[in-house]
Parts: sequence; C-alpha cells; structure tokens
Amino acid sequence: MSKKKKKDRAEEEAQAPPPEADVSQEAETPATENGNDWREKYLRSLAELDNFRKRMERDRDLSRRFALEDLVRALLPVLDHLELACASEGDAESIREGVALALKEALRALGERGVEPIEATDQPFDPHLHEAMAGVPDAEHEPGTCLVELCRGYALHGRVLRPSKVHVAVKPPSTPADAPGSKD
Repeated sequence: MSKKKKKDRAEEEAQAPPPEADVSQEAETPATENGNDWREKYLRSLAELDNFRKRMERDRDLSRRFALEDLVRALLPVLDHLELACASEGDAESIREGVALALKEALRALGERGVEPIEATDQPFDPHLHEAMAGVPDAEHEPGTCLVELCRGYALHGRVLRPSKVHVAVKPPSTPADAPGSKD
C-alpha cells in the first residue's frame, strides 16, 4: 500500500464513527425506550390499583348503607299491624290479636334471616346463652335450671345477639330442723 492510500484510509476511519460507538448507541436507544415503557406500565398499574381501591371503598359504603334494606322491607308489615292495633277502637281481645299477629310476622321475618330465639325455660343454665337475674330457691328443679324467662334471648346464625334473662333454680336453704345433729 502506498502512503497515500494509507493516509486516505486513515482519514476515512477518522471520519467514520467507530463500530463500537454505533453498537452502544443502538443499545442505549431501546433500553431507554424500554425503560420508559416499563415506567409507563408501572404508573398505569398504580392508577388502576388506586381506582380499584376507590371503587371497592364506594361499593363497601353502599353495601353498609343498604345492608338492612331487606330486613326493613320485611318488618314494614309488622309496623302496619301495630299501627292498625293502635288505631283500633275494638275491645282488648281484638287489640291483643292484632299485636300477636304483628309479633308472629316479626318473628317470621327475623327467622327467615337467621335470627332464632334462645330456649331458656326448664333448660340447664348456660352462661353463654343465659343471663342470671336472680337465684330462686326451688326443691322441685335441679339447681342450675332456668325457671323463668324474663326476657327472651336471640341468636343470629348461632351467634348470641342477646342472652335470655332468667331466674335460676338454686338449692333451698336447709332448715335448722333438717340439719344433722339438731335435736327434735
């Protein structure tokens, strides 16, 4: 090769960018675009997650506000029966029948939704189901038996809403004549 050719070739190589520089520039361009693409996807996902959270919160609030709608609709006939009983000019028996009808309707509506009365009378006292209001000495019943139900308790799907308020049988106190070692 002549000096001139070498010189021309050296000038061409100096003017042309080195091949390594081309590769690095090409590699940076997709990486930068790819990085922006990932960032955009990340921000979009954050926005979607925030919108989902807000939508769930709004739905939860609506559910809370209208959760009792079904129960209230079922109890409206009870209110109607009670209003009729109050407006009645009939005798006490007809008013009692109207109130009994309202009670039956209320118990039916609550029963359809899982509310059940807690049985107490003549049942063994259970502190989870019953609230003892007084102990009554009674020789006829075993101690710890619920004798009188003062206020009925209710459970919702097995969970106690309100315990039954009861009088509980206790062993009657022994009289001095019955005590051992007493003189007749």
